[in-house]
This record gives sequence, C-alpha cells and structure tokens, in this order.
Amino acid sequence: VVGLPPVALPPVTVPSALPRRTGSVPLDRTRKVRPERPGRPPKAVPKPPAAGQPSAPGTALNAPGPGSVQLRALVVGTEPADWGVATWRSTLDRVGAAYDVFYGRTGTLDLETLVRPDGVGRYNAILLTSNMLLYLDNGNYVAALDANEWNLLWAYQRDYQVRQATLYASHGTWPEDYCLTGVSEGGVGDTPLEAQLTSAGAGVFDYLRTDVDIPITQSYVYRTGVRPGCAGQSVLTAGADTLGVLTTSTDGRERLALTFTSNQYLLQSHLLAYGLFRWASRGLYFGERRHFLNVDIDDWFNGADHLHDDGTVETEPGYHVSGHDAYNLHLRQSALLAEHPQAAGFRMTLAYNGGDADLTAGNTCYPNGGVNTLTATSRCLANEFRWINHTLTHPEMNFTDYPTSAAEISANFAVGATLGLPTPGDVLKTGEYSGLGVYNPDPDDDTGPPTDYGLNASNPHLLAAARDLGVKYLHGNMSFPSHAPPCANCGIVHPMEPAVMVVPDWPTNIAYHTTTPTEQALFYNSFYGPNGRFPYWDRDLTYQEMLDYEADIAFSHVTSGSLYAHTFHIANVRNYGGGRTLVTDWLDAVLDRYDDYYQVPLLSPQWSAVGAYASSRNAHFGQLNAGVTAVYDRAAGTVTVTSPAAGTVTVSGAATAGHSTYGTEVSAPITLTAGGTVTFSPVVRP
Repeated sequence: VVGLPPVALPPVTVPSALPRRTGSVPLDRTRKVRPERPGRPPKAVPKPPAAGQPSAPGTALNAPGPGSVQLRALVVGTEPADWGVATWRSTLDRVGAAYDVFYGRTGTLDLETLVRPDGVGRYNAILLTSNMLLYLDNGNYVAALDANEWNLLWAYQRDYQVRQATLYASHGTWPEDYCLTGVSEGGVGDTPLEAQLTSAGAGVFDYLRTDVDIPITQSYVYRTGVRPGCAGQSVLTAGADTLGVLTTSTDGRERLALTFTSNQYLLQSHLLAYGLFRWASRGLYFGERRHFLNVDIDDWFNGADHLHDDGTVETEPGYHVSGHDAYNLHLRQSALLAEHPQAAGFRMTLAYNGGDADLTAGNTCYPNGGVNTLTATSRCLANEFRWINHTLTHPEMNFTDYPTSAAEISANFAVGATLGLPTPGDVLKTGEYSGLGVYNPDPDDDTGPPTDYGLNASNPHLLAAARDLGVKYLHGNMSFPSHAPPCANCGIVHPMEPAVMVVPDWPTNIAYHTTTPTEQALFYNSFYGPNGRFPYWDRDLTYQEMLDYEADIAFSHVTSGSLYAHTFHIANVRNYGGGRTLVTDWLDAVLDRYDDYYQVPLLSPQWSAVGAYASSRNAHFGQLNAGVTAVYDRAAGTVTVTSPAAGTVTVSGAATAGHSTYGTEVSAPITLTAGGTVTFSPVVRP
C-alpha cells in the first residue's frame, strides 16, 4: 500500500492498494505548505520609547546578580494563525525543548510573564516570529505589543542577558533598529534564491558546511544591507545583499534575525531555525538535535513479486536475491561509505525470513553466485550488514494464535543463530506490520487498502508471544495514524502490552516489486502520473526525476532530525547494471544531499539502540509534562535541574556522566528522583 505524494497542503495520508505477496509499504508524506507571505508592513506605526529608556511598569526588574534564568524558551507571536508560531513549535518539539507561546494579540505581557516570584527569569531565549509583530485586522496592520510591552521585553533581555532570535525581520527602525537598510523586496517561488553563510554565520550555524548554499523558496524576502557604523554584521547573504543579521542594541542586547519567511515544511527552516534557537539559548536547553539515517530491507531469503516492463506482475517464482546481488550490495555499501565519510557508521539492516534459508549452507561469499548461494554469501557477509527478525515465513499475524506467533518469532531467531547472523533479541518486524491493528477486514482481499483500527485492535497472542520471547520493540509504520507517536522520535508503549513499544518506520515509494529504473518509473507513473491511479503530476516522470523527488522527501526526514528507519524490499537490491541498485541509488541521492549541507556526522544506530533512544525520548517528554525545571545561575556557573517526578531528561549543555558529543554540541541524560535536584557546570556556547 502506498500513498499520495505531497502537495501544498498539511500532511495527509491517502492509502491505496497494490497486489502484494511479501508486502508493500504504506506511505506517509511530509507535505510542503506554502507560508503566508506577509506584505511589507506600513511605516506609519507609533514608535515606542527607545530600548534604553524603558517606561513600562516593573522596568526595574531587580535581576539577582547577572540574572538566573530557566532553560525555557518564549515564543512570541501575534496569534495562532501566525505562521512563525508553527515554525518555532516544530523546531522546538523536534529538539524536545521546554517552551511557552505568548500571543500578543490576546495576551498582556507583564512582569509575571517573564519573571518568577523568586526573581528567577522564566526564559533563557526569546523567539520572535517577526520583528514588528504586526497582524492584519480589518484591512489594517496592528501591533501585537504596545510600547510598554516592548520596553518590558527589552528590559528583561537586557537585565537577564537573554538573547533574542527572530524568524522574519525587515529593515527600518520600528520598533527597534536592526542596523538594516533596504535594498529590494519581493516573493520567491519554487526557483530557489541561494544564500551563503558569512564567517559570522558559519560560527552561528557551525553544523552546516561553511560553503553551503541554502535554497530559499516559497518566501517573501527583504534584501537588505548592514548600515555602516551600526553594531551589526551579516550572517547570511545572497550576493551583496544581507538576508540574516547579528546585532547588538544600544543597551547591549544581542539579537539574531533572518529577513525572509519560512514555514515548518521548508528546507531553509530545517537548516536554520534550529541554529537560531541554539544561539539564543546559548546551547542550554532540554533535549538535543541529531541527524539519523537507517535503511531496512525486508524479506531477506524470501521471494517477492516482480513487476515487469510490460506491466505484468510475476508472483511465481517472482524475484529472489542471488549470491551475486548480496555481494554486490556489500560492494555498493562500501563504496557509498567511502564516498560519504560523514555516514561512516551506516550499515543496511536486513529483515530476514529464515524459513527459506539453507541451513546446510557453508560460509563462503559467491560474488557471481546464483539464488542457491544466497545463504552462504549472507553468512560470509554477516558482519557487513545488520539483521533483524522478520518472522520465519512472513505470515500475516493479525489473528494468529499464541503457538503460531511464538513459533514464527522463536524459530526465526534460531535460524539467525544457526547462520551466525547477529540479530538483536529485542526487535521484531512482522510481515506487513501485521498484528498491530491495521488490516483489511476482508481476509480474502489482498488488494484493497487496510483499515487502521488502532493499537487496541492488535493481536493479543502476538503481543504475548513477543513479550515472552524478550521482544521490546515492534516495528510500526508512520503511514498508520495509530502508529505515529505523539512526540518527536518517541515510541508508543503498547496499550495492550506495556512491555512492548511500537517504533515506526518511514515507508518509501520505491515499490516492493521493482528491480530496475524502468520498472520503478512504470510503477510510479501508474500511480502518480496524469493517467495514474492517483493522478498528481501533469506528466510522467523519468526515473531520475522520481528518484530526486523521493530523495528530497527522505532528506526532509533527515534534516528534521527524525530517528526512524526507511523501508525497502529485496527486489530493490537487484544489480540492474554496473553494480547499481534501486536502494543504493536512493541512498546515494540522500547522502549527496546531506553532504551538500552538513558537516556533522550522520548517525545510524542499530535497531536495539533505535528502540532504546525512542524509549529515552518517551522518558524525556514525560519529564517535560511532569514539570521538570532547570535554572542556569550565571554567577555560580551552574545549572540546577529539579522535577516533581522521578525519571530521566536529556539536557544540552550538560557534560555529565553518560554525555555524548555531536559536532560542537554536548548533551547528557540527567536522572532525577522525585523532588530531588541535580546540579552541574554547563558548557555554554558563545
């Protein structure tokens, strides 16, 4: 089952059907949404008093020492429809940060908003959606903050030494001066405006390549200049024009702003919004940001349907991986790792069905071997790939009884042990994600779309068997709403069996039964071409066009920090010529994109570690929901974390026990007792 490709709408899954034997994969697409492009704000807006002359009540903030602050961000927008709020929210949610949203149109920003009764500042980062915070009301632009509110916000930033980052700013001096002069302005559509980092920008966004070209699309752009003699410097430019600026106000406040719109679906947001937040918070926040890429290839040792160039689907004998294909896959993987050193830890994961393996096979690689040499070649390459249990014979397990469920799991583990395949004992991927509440109500209908009945409709016998055999993590599918976790990079503790967690995969539109570019293009256009089952494109795409589009979708998952693996099938590993395969074509395209933008490692944890990471994210968000707080005491040089509930939370800027580094960043899990505190000396970014 596959889904429609993205259009200019919010994420939607539209399942469709395809005849299958070993299972095609439903697809959930992250859809691009064109942001509302605000026009140039009017100039005739009342000007508040200067930043250095606050006049709002409570201006004397009496910050304790240099100002202790919580590790928490304040997003300031105009109203819920403000596109910048969604952009900031998605960025912070993916990180796992603590934050609040203040709407200037309906709220009143006062001292209590910003400072706790004990004098501790509530926020260590102020994140504006736009520099003027204007909204349209009955045809007129209205300021969401009045003069008193602006001055109070500035006084807080000054006295507590809190930075301000702004998603979208224009030139001018109202409500304050960003050192910008106007050059030109206008909209940018699908043709990118390429922007580059300055040396100052390379310091702020140091996870990006210093020579990166950042494509700005679907935006309203102010091309500006930095006024000579003003305390500002460009961080992002397009030719001679400034598109991002780092400034210091006359009263010493630090501000970072971009001069173009960006919504949460656009690549420019994925590349830059996190850097704005990290800079504003000085690298001290709950959560962490990493980039991941994993690939699962389902049905190893099994057979697959085969879509031929003439459109016919062969089911018997179908397609089977040969020893040559397996060895070629190893060679292609090695070549990819050599070409893309940032992905040095990457290994493909083979989800195997041991029922078709040859348990009498030796341990020898057959570079030019046929189908009968697959098992021996797999044993020879056992440590070059990763392996997970995909059940013995790939049955649909929606209604299997306990003995059958247990036998399918345990016997496949036994095959892996016999063949020397290093298989984690706590991971299981059922055929077609079966047994987890998504199935066609007609057992004889193998072509209709499945129905998502929810996890409470899962097979209890499968869950019990998995639990009893030590399985902790069951693969889910992001195309099924009931399998999509409520928090970023989390799993779902199964409501019927809490010992088991569902961790979803990303499906792809590389079809389960295609082996060559011609077959793949035929399939793709039969679904999404102008005469396809789900018409989307106005013409049939070439294989390369389709591949680029699919790689862009996957790269959006990578840039957003998604942990979840992408799924392929055995037909996609066929050497269709010159050693090339559909799956490694896709991988090469995704890795090329990563290399174009990033200079931090691309992580590829094995599946037990994926499950453990998802579990840690559940614990992290559980602590946020429980009210965990952290206070940075700048004078003492410490951060103190407190929670009313026992648990573990991840804190960036903590180099404590169990910490990890990622580029120039450091983070660590902080284990808390109920009502207890943990204090550490943080690593503060400049």
